[in-house]
Amino acid sequence: MRRYVYYRVAEDQVGGCSAAVLALFRQLRTEYAGASFELLRRPEARDGLATLMEVHAGLADEAAADAVEARLAAALQPWIAGPRHVERFLPLG
Repeated sequence: MRRYVYYRVAEDQVGGCSAAVLALFRQLRTEYAGASFELLRRPEARDGLATLMEVHAGLADEAAADAVEARLAAALQPWIAGPRHVERFLPLG
């Protein structure tokens, strides 16, 4: 299963937020063998806010995915404007 998590960050805070995300991704890769994480940004900003998206894949089960999401949400709270939106998708092939 893959999780896609998107949220908004003030444009002037994207650098700090993305550095924090990428540092946490490095830690998570060592703690969860086989997991992969990616950070994306929507090209345009709206109302001074950029949209970032995390992709989480290869976690063993829902409990691990929930633990990762809770950890990221708590760590990134200072930068996020509004809620984190989590969506789940299953590969079909």
